[in-house]
Amino acid sequence: MIFLAVISLTLAFIATLAVLRERDVLKAIVYSSIESVFYAVALSYFLAPDLLIAYIAIGLGVNSVLFIYVLSKGERHEE
Repeated sequence: MIFLAVISLTLAFIATLAVLRERDVLKAIVYSSIESVFYAVALSYFLAPDLLIAYIAIGLGVNSVLFIYVLSKGERHEE
């Protein structure tokens, strides 16, 4: 069981590195959402349903929608 949590956290770390290296802001937002999914999976393995619900609502929902809205007002590619 802990093995699946380790895999999920490793994939979240890889997604974090992808966010840091990405020059296209929209792709970075998508990678950040993927990172949130992996963290949510890890939280479910650690049996933390209260944190899981909050992380899904904020990490996947509010952050992604807010970032995409702000991106629509500015530039997509970083200079």
